[in-house]
Amino acid sequence: MAAGIDDYRRKCWDAALHAYGTGYIFQKRTSRLKYKTDLLTWVGFAVPLLVGALVGTFGKGKVWSLVLVIASVIGAAQLALSLWSLVKRWPEELSYSAASATANESLASRFAALGEDPPSLHLLRTQFEKMTVEDTARRERDNEKGVSEKERRMGMRAALRKFRRQCPACQLTPTSMDPSDCGVCGKF
Repeated sequence: MAAGIDDYRRKCWDAALHAYGTGYIFQKRTSRLKYKTDLLTWVGFAVPLLVGALVGTFGKGKVWSLVLVIASVIGAAQLALSLWSLVKRWPEELSYSAASATANESLASRFAALGEDPPSLHLLRTQFEKMTVEDTARRERDNEKGVSEKERRMGMRAALRKFRRQCPACQLTPTSMDPSDCGVCGKF
C-alpha cells in the first residue's frame, strides 16, 4: 500500500521532532563549551596581565613575592587546563556543536514546514526523500559525537515541548524543561 499525504505529513513531523531535539542537545553543548573556553582564555590573559601591571606599578616587596607565587600556581593550573582542553578538543567540539545545532534546527524547520503545508503527493515525497538523505547524513555525524542517554532524554523533552506533543511513555506534554521521572523525556 502506497503512503499518502497524511503518512508523509506524520513522517515530516516526526523528523522535525528528532532534528529539533538533536539541535537542542548540540546547542546546549555549544553553550557549555563556549563558557569553558571563554573562561580559560580569560584566565590565561588576565592573571599574567594583572600581575605584570601590579608589579610594574607598585614595585617589589614581600607581598609581591606572595602574589607571584599565587599567580604562578594559578598559571600552572591554567596551563594544565589548557592542555586538557586541547586533548579533549574543546575548540573543535565547540565548532562542530555550533554547526550541528544550526543544521538540525534548519532541518527541523524545513520538515515542520513541509508537514504543515504539504505540496502535491509527488512533490511531497520527492522533497521528503531529499531532506531524509540530508537528515540521515547529519545523524550519522552527530552519532559519532557520543550523545549520552541523558542528553537524548533532554533533547526529547525539548522537542516534545516545542511541538506540543505527548511523550509516548508518560503521556504528558512537557511545558517546561524541568526534568521529570520519565525514562523517555526526563531524568536528565
